[in-house]
Amino acid sequence: MFCSKCSLTVRCVFLPLNEISTFITTRHSSTTLNARMKKLIDSKRYRHVLDIFDKQSHAADDFALNMALKACSNLQDYRRGRGIVRQLSPKSLNNPFIQTSLIHFYSE
Repeated sequence: MFCSKCSLTVRCVFLPLNEISTFITTRHSSTTLNARMKKLIDSKRYRHVLDIFDKQSHAADDFALNMALKACSNLQDYRRGRGIVRQLSPKSLNNPFIQTSLIHFYSE
């Protein structure tokens, strides 16, 4: 199919400007959250990781969920960790990084 807006002979999907803006904002906030959490994990500031995660869990992706699980493992905070596990989608449960963190979490 030919798209007159972008001159492509492929399937083309146009998002309204407000949806693109929301996508970019969400993506940026997720990337920022991930970078902050990784830096805190590296400096062994696990409580701060969980505080940030609690405040911005709406922007959490698999990476952030994984960092939060690692923090729970290191703090031996099993109640909080089980709460995070309940948030995991079936897709997240198939993520090998999350699987490794879950093994570590449950083996503590």
